Amino acid sequence: MNQPSYNLIYQLNKYTALTIKLIQLVSFQLLSNIQTIEYQLKSVVNFRLRKNIFYICGVWILMGMGLRAQSPLNDYLMIAAEQNPALKAKYNQYLVALENVNQQGVLPDPNLSFGYFISPVETRVGAQQLKLSISQMFPWMGTLKTKEQATTSIAKARFEEFEEAKNLLFLNVKTKWLLLFEVQEEIRITTENLRILRSYEPITKTKYEASLVSLTDLVRVQITIEQSQTKLELLELKKASLLGDFNTLLNRDLNTEVIINESLEINNQHGASLDSVLVNQPGIKAVQANLEAVDSEVILAQLKRKPNIGVGLDYVMVNKRKDMTMADNGKDVLMPMVTVSLPIFGKKNQSVIKEAELKKEVIAGQYYGLQNQLRNTWNTTEFDIQAALKELNQINSEVNKTQTLLSILISEYTNDNRNFEDLLATQQKLLQLQLTKIKSKIKHREALYKREYLTGSTLNQFK
Repeated sequence: MNQPSYNLIYQLNKYTALTIKLIQLVSFQLLSNIQTIEYQLKSVVNFRLRKNIFYICGVWILMGMGLRAQSPLNDYLMIAAEQNPALKAKYNQYLVALENVNQQGVLPDPNLSFGYFISPVETRVGAQQLKLSISQMFPWMGTLKTKEQATTSIAKARFEEFEEAKNLLFLNVKTKWLLLFEVQEEIRITTENLRILRSYEPITKTKYEASLVSLTDLVRVQITIEQSQTKLELLELKKASLLGDFNTLLNRDLNTEVIINESLEINNQHGASLDSVLVNQPGIKAVQANLEAVDSEVILAQLKRKPNIGVGLDYVMVNKRKDMTMADNGKDVLMPMVTVSLPIFGKKNQSVIKEAELKKEVIAGQYYGLQNQLRNTWNTTEFDIQAALKELNQINSEVNKTQTLLSILISEYTNDNRNFEDLLATQQKLLQLQLTKIKSKIKHREALYKREYLTGSTLNQFK
């Protein structure tokens, strides 16, 4: 290989390694090291190739940022589904029930017995030396199939209980994420309010020194600043507590940072209905499966009134007689057998049937009770969504008017040195309105998440 070709391959390999390294750094948000990579790339001669590499890397950066900004909450839902120990326990319960299904639908083990006559039993054709027996019991027709159906329904119920636990976990993760979003927005708004208040202090101090305003104006703004600082510190403490709660659901370190870079857009479009909730909600499906299992148990209890039938074969080895000669001397014995169980204890069977019927009534009551609960929750959720929308409309109007009033008061205080108390009060009222607006957005999104829980729509995204 000539020297130019070798240099070209070397340069391409160097480009490839540096490109991969840059992409990895972007993936882990270590963008601060890009300048180092750029410096290394500058040592390469081909400027056009270097430009193409940075173009490709830029596309990767934008794609990575777009994917990450698209929905970090979905990433947290996936982590929770994979790592939450309580959810793992529910899934293992389903696996246990599934293994139990494999144990049903098969015949009981055959019986094999062996006997040796210590004192041989003399017969006409010789002494019996040993006995070998084998037998097999057969349950009444339909018993094995009914057992398999019952355990299959139980396994189905365990799976739906797992789905319901996952659905509830997703709702809890979303709710905790909303609380973190709320406190982050409160910190942002309070910080901005504190910045504005601090901008008032030097102006008021200058006016006081010029004897344009009284000392009370300066003291008022200082008190308000201190109150805002204290509130900001409390919000930071609250955020740390909520962060621990959120990470607990994901079964990871309590201090792990959580990415919250979404805006709560107001979107009320959905195609679900109450009828679909009453059919597709995992909790309803679990109760229905339990009801199917109890139906099979009732049939199984009735089948226990029927006898079990067994067939078998006995073999007896006979020694020949030495004291005489005869036909069939020492002929072994081969004896087929039929066994029938006698279910004569009717009181026991009646009790089993009664127990199964009572369990069916209990589960049926749970089913209708859960339906009523879902109806109430659905109606409450729909009300919360509409109420939050109306609150947001009212708050937006009030915020606009308060901002206009604040501008007027700022102008009056700047020009005429009056109404400073009203200015501070209006500034704090605007702060409270902004915080109330965030809470209304949270209430609206929380109701939407509850609707997703009822319809199970989030579960469909993580099948």
